[in-house]
Amino acid sequence: MSRLFALTRRELEAHFFAPVPYLVMFLFLLMTWMFFVVQTAGAHIRVSFQPVFESLTFVLLILVPLLTMNSVAAERAENTLETLLTAPVRDWQVIAAKWLGTFSFYLTMLVPTLVYWAVLVYLGRHIGKPDTGPVLAAYLGAMLLGGLYIAIGIFASSLTENALLSAFLAFFTLIALLVVAYIPEVSSLLPDSVGESLTYLNQQEHFAVFLTGKIAAYDVIYFVSMTAFFLFLAVRALESRKWR
Repeated sequence: MSRLFALTRRELEAHFFAPVPYLVMFLFLLMTWMFFVVQTAGAHIRVSFQPVFESLTFVLLILVPLLTMNSVAAERAENTLETLLTAPVRDWQVIAAKWLGTFSFYLTMLVPTLVYWAVLVYLGRHIGKPDTGPVLAAYLGAMLLGGLYIAIGIFASSLTENALLSAFLAFFTLIALLVVAYIPEVSSLLPDSVGESLTYLNQQEHFAVFLTGKIAAYDVIYFVSMTAFFLFLAVRALESRKWR
């Protein structure tokens, strides 16, 4: 565990001492702030936290590939990956540390959004809105969604030493998981069981449940299992270097 902790700290420091993660954080807060302003502007103010995170799938779809594109690809390009792997650490520890470090930075990005919650509490103080339960459920959903996106980004980064290619691979993988269940031509040509499986893979369907204030084991298991699956693929991609 001490090795995993050391690797995680190394990855987290890489995020806090590089310009790209700060750019991603700035864009994240700017985009969520814009959606929040639209929600609270005008005569019909929605004293609800749900609209703030309804845009999160779109925002993370753009930003997470940028946040993760250098996680493994840059180390491959700079030939530091082999040096790292000659240390007494295992491949899974390297991937787990990269996910933990990036996920910790993502949680840091979420912290300033608590200001939106405070503003909504002030605006809705006379009617007791927004309810705390749905807000906490939305944050849990945001954490799970971000964790999955980060795992996909790290997997994409483990496939190449080109950071931009890594970002494109992650972006199109996320797009595929989002839209494949909504393509009628695909669904009509497949058996019902396959169509249901494609619907299950759509992360937006699972994330939307959290935005309604519900926390279902079915949806939590989806995010945890899918995150573990893509991290497993990243480990296998890292191990493939032994056969080259």
